[in-house]
Amino acid sequence: MKVGFSDRQRGYLGAVSSNLIWGIAPLYFSYLVLFPMAEIIAHRALWAAVFLFVILLVTGQGGALAQGFVYPRRTLSLAAGAIMVTANWTAYLYAVDTNQLVQSALGYFLYPLMAIGLGVVVLGERLGRRGWLALFCATAGVGLKATLLDGFPFVALAIGSSFAFYALIRKRLDMDPFLAMVIELLMIAPLALALITYLTLTGKPAGASFFLDGTSYGILMAFTSGIITSVPLVLFHIGNRYLPLSVAGFLFYLNPSLQLLLGLLVFAEPFTNVDMVAFTLIWVALVLQFAPTRWLTSNRP
Repeated sequence: MKVGFSDRQRGYLGAVSSNLIWGIAPLYFSYLVLFPMAEIIAHRALWAAVFLFVILLVTGQGGALAQGFVYPRRTLSLAAGAIMVTANWTAYLYAVDTNQLVQSALGYFLYPLMAIGLGVVVLGERLGRRGWLALFCATAGVGLKATLLDGFPFVALAIGSSFAFYALIRKRLDMDPFLAMVIELLMIAPLALALITYLTLTGKPAGASFFLDGTSYGILMAFTSGIITSVPLVLFHIGNRYLPLSVAGFLFYLNPSLQLLLGLLVFAEPFTNVDMVAFTLIWVALVLQFAPTRWLTSNRP
């Protein structure tokens, strides 16, 4: 008897798998700390672009790439998206490299609330009382860390804001999301290749190059950085395609939740009382904004 998956099952499989991979990816990237961060970012972009471009060709969608260059405004939007992706990767890898996974998790928890704020400011979207209260709680959480001498959360804000601006760009882009993502990576790829070539030939900045590592380990890690980048992206888009946006959005929180657990339990990062209060305020904000109204009101007879 033939056993297959329904569309909804495919959606859950894609969404859960992508966020599980993203959540535990810091374990993989922690093994790359010996290599220059710029080279890690370049290899992620280059090999992810190659991998996803091959998928486009295999699925017969290669000709659709021209859609990204028909209108100058669309091309500029894709270029802006590519910049935001690079900024997000840079902040994320910096968090892994400097043992700040708790801040990375904070950034991804903040992301949807920051996206809502951009929607209000840039797109003129309206918020109800719950929405404004949610934004107030999130702002209070960030402000608490900044004002109580607990260290301003630059990394968290960089991660959250770059992802939020990326979401804003995508919202205004009339194009298939997966195709847009491939074009963004292909825009980054030539610069990534040039940087890899320069770093490999000169050995700069200080630190081992993947290709000058002297072993197959460096080359293998270079290639797999593209796989670990592109596979969850493909799965994520499968999840978004087959699941309601509210469900896919809820499952996204597997990612920062796992990052937070890794930061505390595996990398033994500090988690102060201020962190606890800040995270609690942000979790309250998320519940206020995204929980169904019936969860927040009592049932009356």
